[in-house]
Amino acid sequence: MSIAAELSRIQTNRNTIRAKLVELGMSTSTANLDALASAIDSLINQGAVSVSVKEGETYTIPAGYHNGSGTVSGVAGGGDYALQSKSVTPTKKQQNVTPDAGYYGLSDVTLAPIPDAYQDVSGVTAAAEDVLAGKVYVLVDGTVTAGTMPNNGAAAKTLDAAAVSYTIPKGYHSGGGTVKIVLETRTVTPTKSLQEIAPASGKVLSKVTVNAIPDNYVDKTGAESISLTMDGLTQTSVTIPEGYTLGGTVSLTGDIENALAAI
Repeated sequence: MSIAAELSRIQTNRNTIRAKLVELGMSTSTANLDALASAIDSLINQGAVSVSVKEGETYTIPAGYHNGSGTVSGVAGGGDYALQSKSVTPTKKQQNVTPDAGYYGLSDVTLAPIPDAYQDVSGVTAAAEDVLAGKVYVLVDGTVTAGTMPNNGAAAKTLDAAAVSYTIPKGYHSGGGTVKIVLETRTVTPTKSLQEIAPASGKVLSKVTVNAIPDNYVDKTGAESISLTMDGLTQTSVTIPEGYTLGGTVSLTGDIENALAAI
C-alpha cells in the first residue's frame, strides 16, 4: 500500500473516531489524533451498573461506558410502595396520568377507545355569531363553545304611511313572521272646501272613489236671473235663452185678462 493510501485510511479512521467522541461530548470537531486518543483513554468502563433505591432516594448514573446489563430498581422497606391501576379516556387535550394521593406509582394505565363525541372536528368553520344563542358547538381544538346569534323568532311588521320601511334585525328568523301593508279603499264626495284623503291608522290607500259633483255644487259663474213676459193675445210661446240661469219667471201680460172682462 502506498504512503498516500495509508494516510488516507488513517485520516478516515480519525474522522470516524472524532465524530463519535464529538457526539459523546468528549471532543471537539478539530481535535487531532493524539487528543482523540487521550479522550478515549479517559473513558471509564462502568460495566454493568446496578443499584436499588428506596422511596425518596435518587441515584446519579456515573459518566463512562455501560455495557447495558445493569438495572436500577426500587425495593420495599423505605415506605408504602402501593401501586395504582388507572383507566383514562382520550380527549382533544393532552392528559398527564399520575397516581392519586397515597400511591407510590402506577402499575398500569388502561387507555379506553376514542369516544364518538371526540371524532375529528378539524373541518369546523362556524364561529360564535353563526350559532344560535343557547346552543353549543365544538371548536377545531375540541373546546365546547356557546353560540351568540340572536333568536328573533317570527319577526313581523305592518307598514303604513308613517312607517314606510322595516330594517330586518341581525340574527335568526323562524320564517313565520311577515312584513305587510293593510290596504283600504275610501269614497268621497266633492265639496266647496279642500279635502285631504288619508288612510286610517295602520292602513294604506289602495283606491279612492270620488263621487260626481252634487247638483247644488254645479258651477254658476256668469249665470243670471231671467224675467220674461208673454203677450197672451199675440204670443203662444217664449224662447228661454241658452245657458245656465239662476231662475226667474215667465208671465203673461194683462191684455188677455182685459179682453175677457170686456166680453
